[in-house]
Amino acid sequence: MNFTEQIATYLQANGVGTLATDLFISYLPEDSHLPCVGVFDTGGIQPDKYLPMKHPTFQVFIRAASFDAGKTKLAAIRALLHQKMNSTLVVGEDYFFYIFALSEGGHIGRNDAGMDEFTMNFEALIR
Repeated sequence: MNFTEQIATYLQANGVGTLATDLFISYLPEDSHLPCVGVFDTGGIQPDKYLPMKHPTFQVFIRAASFDAGKTKLAAIRALLHQKMNSTLVVGEDYFFYIFALSEGGHIGRNDAGMDEFTMNFEALIR
């Protein structure tokens, strides 16, 4: 399971959404009226040259029916992921030394369907 799948699975286990229904990995459905969350791999930071660790970055994208609903979802995701340390998000998968938010995240506007959209970026250190 790649790390974005692990993040999304962890979010699902904590009530953020349901995979393939309103929680997606690496894409959002074309229906621009659907409130949902997407987890996207954004490349990462140079891996350690000497130790077997990865340093990925990722973005959580939220599409919400209202500004308040989006802010609430953003806060819930931030609370689950920011400063998550020394844990395995999915049993038998990668060990996360840490996950940190790279910004507070925020509103990026409304889409053509009038849905409020938010993003937040994170970095992780994984073994």
